[in-house]
Amino acid sequence: MTALILAALLGHGPAEFQAAFPAATLSRAPSGERLTGASGFEAGGLGRTPVRTARAFLARYGGAFGVSPRQELRLLSATPAGRPGAVRFERRVGGLPVFGGDVVVGVDGHAAVVLVNTADVPPRASGRWRLARKAAVAAAAAELPGKAAGRARTARGWRALGDTLRPVWRVDLATRAPTGEWRSDVDAETGKVLFRADLRVDARPPPGPPRGGPLLR
Repeated sequence: MTALILAALLGHGPAEFQAAFPAATLSRAPSGERLTGASGFEAGGLGRTPVRTARAFLARYGGAFGVSPRQELRLLSATPAGRPGAVRFERRVGGLPVFGGDVVVGVDGHAAVVLVNTADVPPRASGRWRLARKAAVAAAAAELPGKAAGRARTARGWRALGDTLRPVWRVDLATRAPTGEWRSDVDAETGKVLFRADLRVDARPPPGPPRGGPLLR
């Protein structure tokens, strides 16, 4: 983690990454300040296993993809050594997950990095934890198309909103009339629902803290 923090402090941004890999195909955040994807390049010699390689790569170039000094990278899954595949990290701020902010590093069979994919996660956070769990569940239930049924599952975390990270309650609720299974992210300061997805339709996340996609209206 020390290497990751030092690299981020040195300011390895999109320009530095592009200079290192001029042939890479890049995807940028709307602001242009961070990358959200890279392919068509090869970064080898960083480690003997996919996990070590991915961590070393992000220690050097993570700043280009918005990995800031205050973020911790928690390993969620990794391809076995000697096999091409993905290494997935969950971003955490203050010990809480950034929902929808996972960083996926693709490696080839020789543990060289060949792809990066992530969402845009701004470095700045704003807002306070003012909303109690019960109020967050009520706010989520009020915007669902059916009547809430059963016990809600909740988790605290962060969600990117524009150029800032907001504290949120993640609320999973089932409904009846009509039947549904919903995931909502409720702003922990304002009580506004920032995200909602039908888990029966959207692809379910892999095991671990929940994540999600865009707000559905």
